[in-house]
Amino acid sequence: MDVMKTIQEILAFSVGDLSVGNIISAIVIFIICYMVIQCLMSPVDKMLNRFGFDKTLHGFMRATIRVLLNFIMVCIIAQSIGIPIASLIAVLSMLGLAVALSVQGAFSNLANGIMLLIAKPFKAGEYVAIGGSGAEGFVVEITLVCVKILTIDNKVIFVPNSEVAANKITNFSSEPLRRVDLTFCAGYDVPVETAKLALKEAVDSLPQALQDPAPFINIMSYKEYSLEYVVRVWVKSEVYWDGYFGLLEAVKKSYEKHGINAAIPHLNVHMKDK
Repeated sequence: MDVMKTIQEILAFSVGDLSVGNIISAIVIFIICYMVIQCLMSPVDKMLNRFGFDKTLHGFMRATIRVLLNFIMVCIIAQSIGIPIASLIAVLSMLGLAVALSVQGAFSNLANGIMLLIAKPFKAGEYVAIGGSGAEGFVVEITLVCVKILTIDNKVIFVPNSEVAANKITNFSSEPLRRVDLTFCAGYDVPVETAKLALKEAVDSLPQALQDPAPFINIMSYKEYSLEYVVRVWVKSEVYWDGYFGLLEAVKKSYEKHGINAAIPHLNVHMKDK
């Protein structure tokens, strides 16, 4: 009986509203809540994997859910030791507001980063151009703060997500095929059939050129000194530049073969004898 009385006295010992019994109760509640949170995180991971979220977004959402669960655990523990939950939430809300105002730029990048990871206008490895920022190159990494871009001359550009979301995004790699559009000139003295034949032979000699969709060759416009022909050739996206520069070289060789010279501006002067 003396032992039980002593235990009761120890548990009843308090400083203000905080007693030893409340502290022990809070520890037990913490252990139970911690185990429950650990059990809940496994199905959360499975659910996030099922939705196929990006790795970065997956980690962020997992961390956010864990923070929310930990916040609920803190509220339960605070209630068990006599701290009013309303007061606790009010203090945390004021603290959160102060932090949000001080780092609103970072929160803007974070929010836009989440939108980019959900909308997926591009992914790592694709070639993109971001209007306004002037950034163009291969996407190396998409984080919650910025997009890391590697330019073709091996420079790394970090573009804030807020800037990416606010500008036009051109994705050059999202589709399997791209079209090479080039124009070439030939003088008015060159028969149209000859010019078209030379251009067709150039296209046929291009290993990157696809026949389905079929290439297109025709007169584009009438210039002051020449006819302008348009050549449109479909190639696979990964060999676009090989096809682009290859077509320029192939047309030069084909023009030389058929004796076609690109027209240049000239002036005829007629002299009259008095």
